[in-house]
Parts: sequence; structure tokens; C-alpha cells
Amino acid sequence: MGNRIYYYSGMFIIIVSQRCSSCPYIFPESEEIYFKKTREYFKEVVSSYSNENYRSAIVMLYSISICDILFKLQKLKDMYNDSMAAKILKKVEDLRNNKDCLSKSKWEKELVDEVYNETNLLDLESYTNLNHLYDYRNFSAHPALNENYELINPTKEITVAFIKSTLTNILIKPPIFIKNVLGMLTDDLNEKSKIYINEYEKLHDYLKNKYFSKMPDSMKFKIFITLWKFCFNKPDDELCMKNLKINRKCLQILTEEIGDEIIKKIDDEKEKFSVATDEKCIFSLIIYLSHFPKIYTNLADDVKLHIDSVIEKNSNAKAVSWFVCNDYSAHLNILKVNYSLLLTEETIEYMVKTYSDLGKESELYDFFIFYYGDSQSFDMADERFDFVIAPYLDSFIASQLKKLLEYCNDNSQIYRRWAAYSSNTKIAKAILQKLGKDFDFSEYKKFDFDKSILEESEN
Repeated sequence: MGNRIYYYSGMFIIIVSQRCSSCPYIFPESEEIYFKKTREYFKEVVSSYSNENYRSAIVMLYSISICDILFKLQKLKDMYNDSMAAKILKKVEDLRNNKDCLSKSKWEKELVDEVYNETNLLDLESYTNLNHLYDYRNFSAHPALNENYELINPTKEITVAFIKSTLTNILIKPPIFIKNVLGMLTDDLNEKSKIYINEYEKLHDYLKNKYFSKMPDSMKFKIFITLWKFCFNKPDDELCMKNLKINRKCLQILTEEIGDEIIKKIDDEKEKFSVATDEKCIFSLIIYLSHFPKIYTNLADDVKLHIDSVIEKNSNAKAVSWFVCNDYSAHLNILKVNYSLLLTEETIEYMVKTYSDLGKESELYDFFIFYYGDSQSFDMADERFDFVIAPYLDSFIASQLKKLLEYCNDNSQIYRRWAAYSSNTKIAKAILQKLGKDFDFSEYKKFDFDKSILEESEN
């Protein structure tokens, strides 16, 4: 709405509309427009829209779309020596300088077609919308009349739809999307691997801000399919295997960005989501699926067979394969029947994070206590105590500590080992702290520990 003028008591009163003052009030996305010059131009679009001059808004919107594309091509040519950008710019200049060309706007169409066909800046949706905007620009700028000899006027709804689409699909995108964005992304991951490999949240913010937040869904899907191949289908590619972990984390972040739509995509195009028979690739897929359990159901049957085969022989794969039964509690019961389960510290820490995020850490601690109590050798008991008992002793509840005490007293592989005295003393301290200084250890004859802590607890 524009300024309004009212006549009252012999005076003209001007009411100034606040909506015209700056772009973000009406189109907050405008703050993300990449080029400063484009942001300045865009204010004219907003001004026309706010004052209900929809023809003018359409004409200016198309003009700044073309200018913005040219700005991006020029930046790629000047800063990155991009040959494709240089080629398109030369073709446009030749058309603009061609005096024999009858259509003065032919170069605009050629530019849009070239950018769509040769780069990643425009997907099919944004290309189609820009062509529609071109038609509306022509209707608005030229004396296009209806049957009553009235100028054709775009509606408010059509105008705002064009503005929002153009903002999202063109103006806020950085120039990098004209280039091979996938190659740039994978090169970037290779360079940043040492920085972000163990910093998932920082990697998430970095990739989202630099790449994913500016991508249309169609581009995200294309990159997703290619990253899937890099992570799970390229065992003979040295670079893919070197960057397997960072590429998989990138795939996880992209999956979060796309959301549940990716499940339907996999279900509809199963043939694109295969996996190599290489165990390292399959294990990487298992880690990925542990983050997104719903995806497992929609994979092809042969992929599931490969996954199930690795789960059966790899303890760490089995430990995080809760996606198979799709029930985290039932999964722990399944693990209990695997007496030879050998878990790494990294897997255990991942299990703790996952079950804690679900509010099921107490169920996991029950499993840890069983896992320790089921130790089949002195070395196994030593390692399991260090990995699943010592770090979480303070978090065990009273009933869990009692169960732990029973295992320590009943399993000879635990109470006969050299480290039993030291580990039992730590357990006893936790028991006294949680169950009180009067707790009676007398019935646990084989649970040997430093009795001096009993006197310390009394003091």
C-alpha cells in the first residue's frame, strides 16, 4: 500500500506507508541477495509492488534477474577464470552488438537458455518461471491490450509469486552454482576434512551456509545421488575411499536438509541407490542408516541382503543396526544373545549419544552391565570395564549397581583377573555414594576391593 492523502478541516494530511521503507519488511529473503547492486535494484521492485504498480514491478523484476545473472557470469570470469562463463558472456555480447538482429531482446532469451543448458544456476522450475516472467514483462512493458482496449495488469498474487520465486531461485544464489557445484563441494570437503572430520555441528553449519541453504531441491537431489555413489559404490576410487567419512557426513547433513522427501525418492528410484559388495562401503552405509532408520525399509532387497550379511559378521555394525527392527529397545535385547560381541570405544560412544538423545540411556546402561557381566576372558573384562562401566558409573541407578555387583561376584573371568581389585574399588565407591555408607558387601564373597573406602565413607 502506498502513501495516502486525506482532506480534513481545510488541510491535506499525508499518511506515509511504513511498508515501503525497506525490502525486508515485505520480502525478508531480500537481505540474502548476493550482490549489493542487485539489492539496490530490488528496492525499486518492492516500491512498485507496495504502491500496487504491478506492471512496473514485473518489468523491473525481469530486468534485475537478467542483470543478476550477468553479474554472476562476470564474477566467475574475472575471479575464477571460468571458461563457460566467458563463453556465454561473449555470445551475449555478440548478439547485443549484432545490428542485423531484428529483435532487440533476443540476447535475453539466449542468455537464459545458455545458462539453463550449460550451468547449474537454473533448474527446470526456475527456468520455466523466468520464461513466464519474460512473457509477463512483455505484456507489462508493451501496449498489450485486452478486448476492451485496456492494458493487461498482473494481479497482486501473480506479482508476489514471481518476486518470491525469483528471489529464491536466482537472486540469493551465489555465483558458485553456475559452476560444477558438485566438483567444488567434493574438493572443498577434501580440503576441509582435517578441520571438520570430528566437528559435525561446525561442518553442518559450514555446508548449510555455503551450499545447501541456497540450493533448489532438484539440485540437492542430484548431489545426494552422486554422494551416495561416492560413499557406497566406489571402493576402487582412491579419493572416494580416502574421504569416505567426511563424504558420508556431508550426505547425512544433506539428508537432514531434504527431509522425508528423500525416503520417497529412494522408494521410487531404488536402482539408483545400490551398494558395492566391498565391506567398508557397506559398513559406511550401515552407519548412515543408523542416523536415518526409515530409509532402510525402502532400499532394494539385494542391498538389504548385503547389509544383513555385514551385520552378522561385524560386531560394530550389529551394535548400531537398530534400523533393522526399527525398535531401539528391542535392538538391545537382540544384542544380548551375541556372546562374542566386540565393540570399539567409538561405537560405544555413538550408542551412548544415540540412546541419550532418545531418553533411553538407562536401557543402554542395563545392556552395558550385561555386556560386562558376560565377559568371556580376563582381557575382555578389562576392556569392557574401561569402555562401558567406568565412564558411566556415576550415572547408574541403585538397581543397576546391584546387578553389576552380582555379575562381578559370579563371573570368574571378572573376579579372578589382575585388574579386579582396582575396578571393584571404583564400583564399591559408586555403590556407597548411591546406596549409602551402610551397604552390606558381606554376601558378595568374591567381590574383593579396598576396604579402606568403608572407613572413608563413615568419616
